[in-house]
Amino acid sequence: MTPVDQHLPLREQRHRALVDAARALATEHGADGFTVDRVAMLAGVSRRTVFNHFAGMDQLLVAVCEQILAEVTTDLLEGVDRGTTDLPAGGAGGPAALDAVCEATRDVDLPTAIVTIQHVLGGPDVADERADAISRTALEHVAGRLRERLLERAPGLDPLDLELTLTLLTSGLATIARHWLEEHASPAPDVRHENPRFAPERSMTSGPVRVTPDARAAWDRLLDRLLHRLRAGHAG
Repeated sequence: MTPVDQHLPLREQRHRALVDAARALATEHGADGFTVDRVAMLAGVSRRTVFNHFAGMDQLLVAVCEQILAEVTTDLLEGVDRGTTDLPAGGAGGPAALDAVCEATRDVDLPTAIVTIQHVLGGPDVADERADAISRTALEHVAGRLRERLLERAPGLDPLDLELTLTLLTSGLATIARHWLEEHASPAPDVRHENPRFAPERSMTSGPVRVTPDARAAWDRLLDRLLHRLRAGHAG
């Protein structure tokens, strides 16, 4: 986690502090293992401030997941930019742009983000409905950024084709992530807190989440199946 930048506006500083505090507590205790009061205390704000920024704890956990996905999202957007540099003219440009966003998922570290989110949301039960809803909401926010970028890069893209592709892609990623976690359950991550203020007691500090080569290879196979299904449809 990064220390709060004192040059940021106060509201943004508090927002980041709340997300950092929630992430630290959830990493240590799971999604059900902390309260609004503990988040407020660790972030150095009042209980009321928590609710000024977030409607409830689930919304705060969505923000934590978005923080975890931030690097992946940046890499995805860069992949979309590279893949749409020389789009074909005319009607072929739209499908090429959609294919670019699908291919961009191959070049980002989704496995590490998925494992981190699983541990933050808590527990070995990857079928937990609440955790599933929180992670899906975070993925939908990522899809929203991809939608904006694709419309910038390919203004002639059919809006319905774009919506269908992103919906199927994000839903498919969530589905294969759940399957992958069931097959490749990992131990709790070792999390190094860059800012000691957000390191809970008994926090593990020996290093970041690591995904084994075998687990990554399994993820790549699942992603191949998903992208093939998106291109070929049910008959493929």
